[in-house]
Amino acid sequence: MNAPTQQEGNRPRAGQGTLRMLLGSCGLAIIIGGAFVGCSRSPSARGDDDVPANAIAPPVASSVAQVSVRNLQFSPMTIEVKKGDTIEWKNDDLVPHTATSTAFNSGTIVSGQSWQHTFTQAGNFSYICSFHPQMKGVVIVK
Repeated sequence: MNAPTQQEGNRPRAGQGTLRMLLGSCGLAIIIGGAFVGCSRSPSARGDDDVPANAIAPPVASSVAQVSVRNLQFSPMTIEVKKGDTIEWKNDDLVPHTATSTAFNSGTIVSGQSWQHTFTQAGNFSYICSFHPQMKGVVIVK
C-alpha cells in the first residue's frame, strides 16, 4: 500500500473547509447535534462605509395633513403638525383661494386643485385667503 503524500495528508476532510471558512469569517461557530449555530454582527459593528451601524438613525416618515377649502372656510381652521410635516390645502370650493402668510404663499389655488407646503421651522403661522380676507387659519408646528 502506498503511503499518502504530504500534500494528500494535509487536505481537509469533507466539511472541514466549510467549517474553517465559517470560523474565519465570523470567529465563532458551534456544531450542536449536527446543527450549525453561527454568529452575527454586534450592534456596534461597522457597516460598509465604516460608520457604526448604531450611529445611523432610521428614516422618519413625514406625514401630509389635509386642509379643505370649502364654503369660504379653511377646515380645520387650526391644525397642528410636527416639524418636517407637510400640509396640503385642497380647494373644494367653486371659486379660487389662496393660503397666504408671512412664511408661505400658495398663489392662486383654483377649484379642484391643491397646494402643499412642508414646515421646517417650529412656530405658529397665521394665514388668510388673499381673495377673501375673512377666511383665516392657523398652522401650529411643534
